Amino acid sequence: MPFCAPRRKRTAESGCLSEIYKPPDGRLTKEKLLGEGGTAAVFMGHHHRRGKVAVKMANITWDEESVCREVNFLLKFSRHRNIASYYGAYHHPAPNEESSEYLELVLEYCSGGSLYDLIKSTEGQSLKETWIGFVCREVLKALNHVHHHRAVHRDIKSPNVMLTKKGNIKLIDFGHCWDLDPQTGKCNEGDGTAHWMAPETFRRRDRKPEYDTKCDIWSLGITAIEMAEGKTPYADQKLVSDLIINNDSPRLKSRTWSQHFVSFLKSCLEKDPSQRWSAKELLQHPFIAELPPAKTIRAEIEEHLRAVQNRPAEQGEGIRYMYRIGVCSCSVLGFSLL
Repeated sequence: MPFCAPRRKRTAESGCLSEIYKPPDGRLTKEKLLGEGGTAAVFMGHHHRRGKVAVKMANITWDEESVCREVNFLLKFSRHRNIASYYGAYHHPAPNEESSEYLELVLEYCSGGSLYDLIKSTEGQSLKETWIGFVCREVLKALNHVHHHRAVHRDIKSPNVMLTKKGNIKLIDFGHCWDLDPQTGKCNEGDGTAHWMAPETFRRRDRKPEYDTKCDIWSLGITAIEMAEGKTPYADQKLVSDLIINNDSPRLKSRTWSQHFVSFLKSCLEKDPSQRWSAKELLQHPFIAELPPAKTIRAEIEEHLRAVQNRPAEQGEGIRYMYRIGVCSCSVLGFSLL
């Protein structure tokens, strides 16, 4: 159970976050900055009961509504084994009128870094196909849970997939998560990180987008290509919406990959969402269902992570443990230490 911070008693006049959550008062200390962006920063921290944690400083002066929404989704989903645990939150008041007030979200610290880090740590080499399948399977488990509750994550990408030191996979960052409309089963909010976004999620002239949970499946397919090739399709392009909307679905460049992997990607990257497989269906795909034992793959990843951490750091660099949080619709902006 999340500790949900010491909560103030909600008053009849106010339901704002500053009235719900108390200041940390020594219960939480922030240490190393892990990353920052337009509306949030993430620190390594120490909680008096939880020990080492990640602390997301969410700016509620700028956008309290979206922070409330993220907290609600974290409370709903974070008990799943493939979603980083949410432990609670504290209110950080503005020290003066010119400063912002924040909600300090206390989250599970994933010391293995992000999937983005893992991809970069191979120094231009592909991840092993079994590793790709393992990551996809664990993310699909998380997505199946989210989609079962009629919600969409809307920002599946390598920086939002974290690893523990034991090689377990955890999905993070529910800042873009949204409930599907109960009548239509659709979402009409255009948001995400452009290179990973599905064709149907982009705004087109005067028409709002209309999409469902299949948008997350497309994003997972793009992430799988990223694991295989070291970068997303159109990675060198800044304005990619027209390319994603008008071009054929991306495919793997090399022909050395298994037919199961090729088939899996085709099932993820159908341009027509109605033809795209669901998370539940993809968990039964041979590429996923016929993987070696998870224990074996986790051990390989754990050994690789240890080797990366033991590499001599170049001057001015250290281990790139990274949180990225989307701060802009349809952009590649995030925050990280690169």
